[in-house]
Amino acid sequence: MTNQLNIKYLVKGMRVQDKAKLLFAHWDKKAEASDHKGILSPEEEKALIDDAQDLRQITELNRLNKLYNLANFIVLDIQTSYKNFRFAEMKMLSVLIGIILVGEERDILERIIYDLAVQNTDKKLEEIEFQKEVDQKAIKLRKKYKVGEGMAVDFDYLEPSLRNESYYSTGIGPQSEPNKFIQKTFMLVISEIKDFKIKTYQYEYVVSKAGIELLSGMQKETIEGFKTEINNFVCLDGYLGMIKAYGVFAEKGYIKTTDLSEPGFLDAIKDIEKATNLNNKNFEDARKEIDNAEFKYQE
Repeated sequence: MTNQLNIKYLVKGMRVQDKAKLLFAHWDKKAEASDHKGILSPEEEKALIDDAQDLRQITELNRLNKLYNLANFIVLDIQTSYKNFRFAEMKMLSVLIGIILVGEERDILERIIYDLAVQNTDKKLEEIEFQKEVDQKAIKLRKKYKVGEGMAVDFDYLEPSLRNESYYSTGIGPQSEPNKFIQKTFMLVISEIKDFKIKTYQYEYVVSKAGIELLSGMQKETIEGFKTEINNFVCLDGYLGMIKAYGVFAEKGYIKTTDLSEPGFLDAIKDIEKATNLNNKNFEDARKEIDNAEFKYQE
């Protein structure tokens, strides 16, 4: 009872911004608590609203309330953008895993084919002739058993596949480009990261309009966690080193750099931070979307 009376007393004459923050904290607590109880009783909440009316703060309080609601809708968009980023990343990772598995399988098959070719070649031949004969028989065995065909073609590191040639062969390399599925999924991840950045910027823009914080501590921690994971991707850490190698191949002229299935792929690999940065038009469009949404709330 004493707590209720104290809060009723404290809200009298309180700045509208402080009233708004108290209300938002109350609603956030209700949303997060298992018993759906906030920090204010119904009487305390009514006392706060009544005082805002008495002090002619209700118009500004309503404006802040609309921005609070808008911020919470944006949080849902941010969560969706993050999930889309993770989904795109998993698609890309599945292609990388496919490339690794197919590569290991091909290495095993190549050793078997080579052993078979050696077993069926006359050991009395001179060394050079012996090797030529082994190579010819290996080629026939690959064709016979369709090594490197079927789904394996889709999971080669380069397209068209260099098969048994070296990736570092300048005579053949420039005809090949990075795996098309890797290009497509990687650029999809880039797009989702940019969308995530747009949504987080929109939230920051709404906060600048309100002049006060609009999210709960839990919501802000969640968003910061999302940002950390996305920043780790931007650094191309861990398994993403496989993708960095494409940039090295391009610089050394081992693969072609024009007429790619995704024209911006190599530039994005070279500077992923730049590729995921927002430009002035992105910022302008993001602000317009929020301004339009705020106007509709006021109607």
